[in-house]
Amino acid sequence: MGSVEGMLAQMRKLLGTGENPPGSNRNAITKWYGFSGPWCDMTVSYAAAHSDNLSAVCGKYAYTVAHAQAFRSKGRWHYGLGGVRPGDIVFFDWSGSRSIGAIDHVGVVEAVHSNGTITTIEGNTSNLCQRRRRNSSTVVGYGRPAYGDAKPLPPNDGILRLGSTGPAVRTLQQNLNTVMKTTLVVDGDFGQATDEAVRAFQRKYGLAVDGQYGPSAAAVMKSALKGGTKPQVPAPRPPSAGKLAVDGAFGPATCAAMQRALNRHGAKLSVDGSFGPLTKKALQGYLKVAVDGAIGPNTVRALQKKVGVGVDGQWGPDTTRHLQQALNAGTF
Repeated sequence: MGSVEGMLAQMRKLLGTGENPPGSNRNAITKWYGFSGPWCDMTVSYAAAHSDNLSAVCGKYAYTVAHAQAFRSKGRWHYGLGGVRPGDIVFFDWSGSRSIGAIDHVGVVEAVHSNGTITTIEGNTSNLCQRRRRNSSTVVGYGRPAYGDAKPLPPNDGILRLGSTGPAVRTLQQNLNTVMKTTLVVDGDFGQATDEAVRAFQRKYGLAVDGQYGPSAAAVMKSALKGGTKPQVPAPRPPSAGKLAVDGAFGPATCAAMQRALNRHGAKLSVDGSFGPLTKKALQGYLKVAVDGAIGPNTVRALQKKVGVGVDGQWGPDTTRHLQQALNAGTF
């Protein structure tokens, strides 16, 4: 049986792992897993397998939804970030729905901070394995692996319901009084009156009416307090514009600069530094090759011709350096 420390050590060893070529989903992790595809959860599996923790994380997964469901089926799931610890496997939904069925990314918690944020190590984030600083805005929940030294999960599942008590219930009651104009006694006791108020809130905002105040309802409440009617989707924070380091590393800054250049040619991309399907297709459209979202030899050859480097169909550091030079010069 492995340990939290072993899992984190393996994740740290993977920092900087990328793709060859960029956008291909091909690297040592996907080769180990057995196919080329989005590799955020493959990274978790790889690190677990190489630290004697594969059974602790519920097995080998590439599909994040199935992985979260496995944690839940084993009683090792918690919604939100309450009680999260280093070594936990945290799952994200960029749309902010807080639904397991909508999960599309995963990472491993490396550190928990006093301001409510976490530091994670994530595979396939801007096509690299990198550290990220995250808050709760896009977190669905986390699974606690059965490490040999694992701590017990928090005593509740992160959902407020009839019978719940404590500060979180007081906050909910205050928010219901604000949004729904109720006159609940703010006593931290989720009784019948609070249950009825939650159900009224759920009916008003088109949520499942079950009296349980979970992540989906909390996301809508956050928006409602600001006058909205739907969960607010967090806007991406792109790397800042400016001269690129000509270092041959195709990271978020280079990708964001390329997205800005493609937008000048009419692409209308969200500048987030992530080499996702829309960016790949926009690049192919600009290069006048087949627009299929797969960065293969034909796309790379066209890119190499565009930036003036040797044409061999292999996207390596030299191709990226020439791309960086072209982006800096405004000729791309």
